[in-house]
Amino acid sequence: MSFIVGLTGGIGSGKSAVGGEFERLGITVIDYDTIAHELTAPGGGAIAHISQAFGPESITPEGAMDRKRMRTLAFGDPDAKRRLEKILHPMILAESARRAHMAISPYVILMNPLLVETLKDDLRFNRIMIVDCPEEVQVERVLARGGLPADEVRRIITAQATRAARLAPATDVIENTGTIADIAPKVAELHEKFLALEKAARSALAHAGVGSTAQIGRESVKPPGETGSPLISYEYPLTERIRTMLRLEALFERARHFLSMSNQQEHHIVLLTLFEIMEVASRADLKSDLLQELERQKQVLLSFKDNPAVEQETLSAVTTSVEEALAALFAMTGKIGQHLRENEWLMAIKQRTGIPGGACEFDLPSYHYWLHKSADERASDIASWIAPLYPLRDGSAIVLKLLREGGKVVQHVARQGTFSQMLGGRTAQMVRIRLPRQTGVIPEISANKYALNVRFTIFSKDPRPKLAESDVSFELTFCNL
Repeated sequence: MSFIVGLTGGIGSGKSAVGGEFERLGITVIDYDTIAHELTAPGGGAIAHISQAFGPESITPEGAMDRKRMRTLAFGDPDAKRRLEKILHPMILAESARRAHMAISPYVILMNPLLVETLKDDLRFNRIMIVDCPEEVQVERVLARGGLPADEVRRIITAQATRAARLAPATDVIENTGTIADIAPKVAELHEKFLALEKAARSALAHAGVGSTAQIGRESVKPPGETGSPLISYEYPLTERIRTMLRLEALFERARHFLSMSNQQEHHIVLLTLFEIMEVASRADLKSDLLQELERQKQVLLSFKDNPAVEQETLSAVTTSVEEALAALFAMTGKIGQHLRENEWLMAIKQRTGIPGGACEFDLPSYHYWLHKSADERASDIASWIAPLYPLRDGSAIVLKLLREGGKVVQHVARQGTFSQMLGGRTAQMVRIRLPRQTGVIPEISANKYALNVRFTIFSKDPRPKLAESDVSFELTFCNL
């Protein structure tokens, strides 16, 4: 899902009613409060963390978080509130990302009562929609539905962002001072607007060869032979930076594939893949390289601003996708994967999995127990561990997308399986070769700054394959940023 609308409003503003109207129109609405309740219900993914941080008294006999106790604690102790948010927010972000990924509606609405307060940590929004009404209306509505005394309602309002703070980042505002019947036409009008904006953004990104950070990072790259294409592509990186990005792309796609499944062994593969991602991402100054390249692409796009030959709304959509990736990368702090290295439980598993058969139940009984938790709990844990690395995934996906479309396809023939070409000062970051599957040959590529050499060998399980004796037709692309 490439177009994300954030929805927020103060308590009693009517954001749930607005979300319900969008759902009636077929739009997926992901409610952060619902996710939070699931995480803090009996057996929820946050229960163990909350018990460890706040003591067993924070959990009810039924195994759920004691909401009344924690609400009182959070309102009376800012430090306790921050500790609780530190537990819940990463899990909520990861789970909302997973649900948005599975959505099939043209756009997705993320409904978060704390959107303004957590905006710096959640940079996915194409639009921010605020449901607004005066404070006295908020109090009146909450009292009417019962459950909370007036003083507590006002205390909640005071603890939330101010009305002015909520309106500041808004791109769309629904004034909700009337009845529920008044909401439907306002939602319908915004629905048509969001459909048009999503279509324009999708068209712009396709035209520019760039996907949004939300869309590009989740594109499924099907293995050769499953695409239905009669051609096989072979990509050969000519720089270490691109080599690292290609490896990360393959690893993130593997993790995405197996995380969408529910079997214990499939989730075990995701965890092993996560350890590989951590190692690959930490070997090079990848974050700096991505920031530099994305900033360069942003400046190129901005150079077209106010150009009458360029559709400005389209240009703005493309620029926004690059800016989102930049903002997410800038928000990453510390060493890449440090949150994983500080998790002693995960690092113990990583160490044992480096030993053949080292993750057996008698070696890691705690891990064995975790594998027997529900599929949703395991998926939630994994998502919280991998989500902080997604800015690298999304940023590198944009760069690779630009790279792949930054070259011209040329037809060549390798005489008797051999092809050489002097580069003559030509520079490239990657070479791509495509040829029909039925040829049964494999390109062995070597290149330096002076020449490209390709040997086509006949597919065989022999460690010393035989050079093709016949001519081989193939497509060659020198890919440049």
